[in-house]
Amino acid sequence: MNTFLWLAALGGGFLAYLIYTRQHKWLLSVARNSALGVGGLLLANFALAGMGLAVGVNALTVAIVGILGVPGFLMLYATRFLLG
Repeated sequence: MNTFLWLAALGGGFLAYLIYTRQHKWLLSVARNSALGVGGLLLANFALAGMGLAVGVNALTVAIVGILGVPGFLMLYATRFLLG
């Protein structure tokens, strides 16, 4: 629990830094990619669950898709396919 609070404080500090330095464009881009990524992950999981290629929708996978975009989305499913 202590580690989670420490990471949350670091993340909050980074978010405050981005807002303070007026780098809203990057922040909004990550938020948009994250929202679209969640929808994409849910749709892809629904379509690929029968083949055993479902990827969990959690904070890590949403962050990967939010920061990397479509390449991150494809990387998650390629990793799932390769590792089984």
